[in-house]
Parts: sequence; C-alpha cells; structure tokens
Amino acid sequence: MRFHHHHITKRSKRSGFTVFEAFISLILVSAAVSIAVPTLRVVNLQRKSINERVLATNTLANLAERLSVTETWNSLTPQKLDTYRNQVTKELSLKNSKLTIDLIESPKSAALKQVQIRLSWQNPYGEFADPVLLSLWFYQMESTK
Repeated sequence: MRFHHHHITKRSKRSGFTVFEAFISLILVSAAVSIAVPTLRVVNLQRKSINERVLATNTLANLAERLSVTETWNSLTPQKLDTYRNQVTKELSLKNSKLTIDLIESPKSAALKQVQIRLSWQNPYGEFADPVLLSLWFYQMESTK
C-alpha cells in the first residue's frame, strides 16, 4: 500500500477575520478607549479651570477700570466699594466665589488710598483656586490756587 503525501505548496488565500483576530482587535480598541476617556476628562477639567481663571481676571480688570473711571480719591468709601462688590458678585458664574474689595488708607501719606480686590472660587476639581488679586492706587489731587 502506497501512501501519497500531498504537500500544499501554496497557501490558500483567505478573506475576512478569524475569531481570534477579531478578539485581539476588540481588546486593543477597548484598551485605547479606556486610556482615552480619563485623559479627555482631565483635559476637559483643565480647560474649564483655565476658562474660569480668564473669567476671574477679566472680571477684576473690568471692575478696576470701572472704579478708576467713575471714582476719585474723595469719593472712595468702604460703603461705595460694597455696592460694586454686590453688583459684581451677582454677575459672577464661578462656584463658591468670594469677592473682597478693601480700601486701605496709607499711614505714610494721607493723600494715598489703595483699593485691593481679591477674587477666589472653587475650581472644577473641588479645590479653591489660587485667588486673583488686583490693586489700584488713588492719589489726592493737590488743589491749585
């Protein structure tokens, strides 16, 4: 009895995926998604945090400009500054924001007043962000005779 061994010299061409290849592809896609989703979340929180800081900085800059245009050394009082604080606080869209506006009269020079503006808020991570600080100086104009 004679046995013929048939050797396949050419591999037959196949089309499509085997179950094993599909499974490996599924694992790789799942791994990529599981890495991408938390990364995108962190990027989104960072973007929100930066946007909040820009908003806070612009708010203080606008308030400082409004104060410098509408107020003088003589008109500055703590009560007047409270009205500004109340107005700006209503407009803010920052979480747990706290705006303080302090009037500091210089012990060295009676002709000098400083307005310190400070804004703090809770960032998207639930922590309090570093506050934005701004100072304005008002000088008493000497009367001309």
